[in-house]
Amino acid sequence: MVLPATAHPDYDRYNREERYICAHLFRLLHEPVGDYLALRRFIGDTSKVVGFRIFVEVALIRDAYHERRSNPSEFMDALVRIVADQENIRAYRTYSQLPVDLCTPHLTHPRQIREKGAKCLTKDEMRVYGSVQGMFNAKPDLVVCVGHKLFVYEAKLTLGFDNEQFMRTKHIAEIWAKLLHHDLGFECMPAVQVRTLGLAKCKPDISWEFVKQTAEKVYPADDRSRCALAQAVALGEANYGV
Repeated sequence: MVLPATAHPDYDRYNREERYICAHLFRLLHEPVGDYLALRRFIGDTSKVVGFRIFVEVALIRDAYHERRSNPSEFMDALVRIVADQENIRAYRTYSQLPVDLCTPHLTHPRQIREKGAKCLTKDEMRVYGSVQGMFNAKPDLVVCVGHKLFVYEAKLTLGFDNEQFMRTKHIAEIWAKLLHHDLGFECMPAVQVRTLGLAKCKPDISWEFVKQTAEKVYPADDRSRCALAQAVALGEANYGV
């Protein structure tokens, strides 16, 4: 049975996916209107922005490993050392010190080390490689690289923030800054700020309401992104916690 057109709700009004609204935000932040007014408001910097880079759904650790997979030991050893330090673990084997079947790319992906090495890894090593697995799976929602600063945003629309997820994002951002800053276009290790992006009622660092107001300063009333941001705010407020 096909419903009549009048019976179909508009998907714009019930799209709950953060990636969708972040895509419109991505467009907004690239607008040069007012000397990049939207970007300057978003990062809270009134100075001129030059040579910025913006990424969404950032799987940098996963993709950096893929880029280095022909000889990943140096990268993976450095990654494991940082993770072990974050976990306050001192006794562990680095990636290249693991049994050959666990540190050979075509035999074991880093996301599989904890599972495949359950019988030979120590308890502390299980923690380290469990964290490594989580970092390979995680994709922070939005990243802005500008000047000597790296801004990393964890975005929510209809849900509140999870402290464990936020701490993992902070650890991931630290790894990016220390180990992969050249990949992000920085000449040296940047200053890192990890921020939350959500409804005002959640007390985030940046609210979707503020983003909506910024879009109103940049786009005309019928602009696709301005409408989508307004609809997202209404949806989030009506469905918060659902």
